[in-house]
Amino acid sequence: MKKISDIKGLGGMLNGFRDLVKDERSVTFVGTPGFCTPFSTFLGYPVREKRLAFVPGLDVDKTREMVATEHGIELAAETTPDADVVVILGGMAMPKIGVTIDEMAELLGKIDHEKLIGVCFMGILEKAGWCSSPSIGFDYVMNLNLMGDISGK
Repeated sequence: MKKISDIKGLGGMLNGFRDLVKDERSVTFVGTPGFCTPFSTFLGYPVREKRLAFVPGLDVDKTREMVATEHGIELAAETTPDADVVVILGGMAMPKIGVTIDEMAELLGKIDHEKLIGVCFMGILEKAGWCSSPSIGFDYVMNLNLMGDISGK
């Protein structure tokens, strides 16, 4: 894949994601329960006018709609995972989670979609070999590198 733009900070992440899905009506996030859930709600907020859904792990039968409330984006009733675009969150490729490329490809075969986006931190999708896998076939991958520190008194 060739780089198409640079992203700076969390605002750049949100703006970049919004630009990638601007022409779509629906977005389904696939991620690990707990760890990826807040990232899906974070990414979903600037596109909250679209139909949003979250698939926990590999379990399409537990797909939940994501709705905008006064508290932000929240998971709600069961819904279909089918969407214009599917977003695979990097937690799915982390070694501790144990999802293989073949398992993810099988899951993608159960979800009707037109576009596939990967969103990750620290290059995990590339390190796990998912970016070069023809059985996954990302249209776009958004990777962010985080650096920071903790200070105290």
